[in-house]
Amino acid sequence: MHKGAKTRVLYILLGMIGGFVLLHPYTMMVYALMHVFKGAAGVHMGWGGITFRGLMAFKSTMFPMASAFVIFGGLIGLLVALVFEKKGRMLLLEVENEKNKIAIQTLKEVTVTIAHHLLNANTIVGGKVRQCRRLTSDQEILEVLADIEEQGRKIDATIRALREVTEVKIMDYTTNGEVKMIDIDDQIRDRLDQTDKKLD
Repeated sequence: MHKGAKTRVLYILLGMIGGFVLLHPYTMMVYALMHVFKGAAGVHMGWGGITFRGLMAFKSTMFPMASAFVIFGGLIGLLVALVFEKKGRMLLLEVENEKNKIAIQTLKEVTVTIAHHLLNANTIVGGKVRQCRRLTSDQEILEVLADIEEQGRKIDATIRALREVTEVKIMDYTTNGEVKMIDIDDQIRDRLDQTDKKLD
């Protein structure tokens, strides 16, 4: 049985017990207490009678009435369990959101460090590629230079995607799932498409 279901069953049982042991006798005693204050206007009952009326709730003849309080107590128990579950989910959500904020902040700090070193290096590599392209007409060399330039664009797109991450989504890096990585494939493709449109 699911943990949440077990908790609900426990609260329902506690509510049913409370309905039988507390609610029903309490109601009987309150009813009797009303007669204490009637005085001359009605039947007068002493405190001993009030206690006796409360104990009468446990007699077998009162079981039909007691069953209503048992059901009512069970419903109260279920309601309390649902309220606690909702509060628990909200608390977990707050903790998860806080973790996500911390993860994104840390990622941005790491990305700034990477960008500082890699983008500068990538800019120089791109400049050298363009310089080499002007100095040669060999088709094979030009194809190699185009491949280098394409990978440089991917590096730029990856760093810019990391800079703009607003939600950390994790994916498996290895088939066994032991190593994870941040899933930014869609963002990288979007930035590469934007770059292609600018070049066109």
